[in-house]
Amino acid sequence: MFLFADTSIASDVGFVVTELASNAVRHTRSGQQGGQFTVEVVLGGLAYVGVSDLGGGGYPTVRYDPLNGPVESEGKRGLRAVSQLAAMLGVHGDPMEGHTVWADLVCVGKSYEGPTQSTPVKPAT
Repeated sequence: MFLFADTSIASDVGFVVTELASNAVRHTRSGQQGGQFTVEVVLGGLAYVGVSDLGGGGYPTVRYDPLNGPVESEGKRGLRAVSQLAAMLGVHGDPMEGHTVWADLVCVGKSYEGPTQSTPVKPAT
């Protein structure tokens, strides 16, 4: 994630994007034929990562069972890992229309300067 290259959270953002996008594909209609999902990232004092899916019959939830449980209970812990990295984690939407699962991560090392300003140039006549 080039946008976050000079920050302390580049690898965390990469993990969060991967986990949320994987969940969209594995657990919603986004992973079916013709499906899609959207990823949004914003760099600021709090870095925002949001993944919107097509819904799929349930609500994304954080599991709080022990991480060192039996092998047969592997999986379904990704949102828990994301919640441990994030300052805030949330979901909005519904199973029929789709969800956006988002996380805010505290970002240090690179301040947001906003869009660059440009001066209009008149074409030569």
